[in-house]
Amino acid sequence: MLCSANRFPLPGAPSTCLLDTAIVPLPSFVLIVAFGVYYFHFRRQTTPSTLIPIKWLHITYLVLVAAQIAMSVLEIIRLALEQLGVGLLPVNTVALLLVFTVLWRERASRTKAMISILAVYWFFMTLFELIKTVRLHRLETLHPNTANNSRYPSSDQFLDNAVMLVLYALFCGTEIVNFFLSRRQSADWNKQGSSV
Repeated sequence: MLCSANRFPLPGAPSTCLLDTAIVPLPSFVLIVAFGVYYFHFRRQTTPSTLIPIKWLHITYLVLVAAQIAMSVLEIIRLALEQLGVGLLPVNTVALLLVFTVLWRERASRTKAMISILAVYWFFMTLFELIKTVRLHRLETLHPNTANNSRYPSSDQFLDNAVMLVLYALFCGTEIVNFFLSRRQSADWNKQGSSV
């Protein structure tokens, strides 16, 4: 089952089931399609244009994406052990693995198109993860006793998703900075080209 009846009901919307089966995985579905379109149709038409300025920052970025993958797997395992249903959350793990692969393969330089795709993805993941974290905080407030004899108490659900929210926000900020740096770099190259 995508979502178990064992989950505690929450007043208002969206429910934790709706979040895990439709809302939170939605950007990951879109990202997978966007990657497919980019690599099969547009990759040959574009050339890497944005150099990664500081190597250790990119390595840190990769490490944090790897940590996010681990957090998503941990959440899925704990939901499964508690028989709460994992929804379509594994799609997020697949998308994060694809992002890690892209960042690894394009570690020397990236196209502005890829930077834009990642920036939009991280933005929507941050937004939807924020909604989920707020709802899980509500769950923790209404059902604090889920910690009794539970493999995945509401407090841990909230904490895990709060950590993922912070990481998504960091990734979003990183790609927004990369986007503006790429525009500045393109402008500098255009000036150099026109002066020659």
